[in-house]
Amino acid sequence: MTEPNGGLFGRLESDACAWAREHLRDDVVGWLTTVAPDGRVQASAVSFLWDGATILFYSKPNTPKLRNIAAHSQVSFNLNSDEYADHVLIVEGIAALDPDCAPSDVHPVYAAKYHGPLAHWELDEAQTARDFSVAIRITPTRIRAY
Repeated sequence: MTEPNGGLFGRLESDACAWAREHLRDDVVGWLTTVAPDGRVQASAVSFLWDGATILFYSKPNTPKLRNIAAHSQVSFNLNSDEYADHVLIVEGIAALDPDCAPSDVHPVYAAKYHGPLAHWELDEAQTARDFSVAIRITPTRIRAY
């Protein structure tokens, strides 16, 4: 939830949302929802990195999600909730390509976070960086956390 005087991230900084900060830091996969040019919504699982201000993820080139972002930059990003949805985090924002971002295998924080998951998925870090070569950042415009 955005807070008019507490800033966009004020709620995330509260003790009540410590779970949200932990999951933004530690969760391996989140859900990105984009809107296609014809208005259909598309949800995609994405690996991501929260840097405290934006959400970074990488995509293969020429994917529906990239075409959707080009047509409608407004997106939604959420994490899996707990079993009874007692904790929910939804980030609404603007997605944009980040051509200056380092590839995932040499981005120090991203590479560290995904070293173990890529091994689990039996994926080579360098090849994954080549395959998922388009960096996208979501700049939040609204955060709902409870």
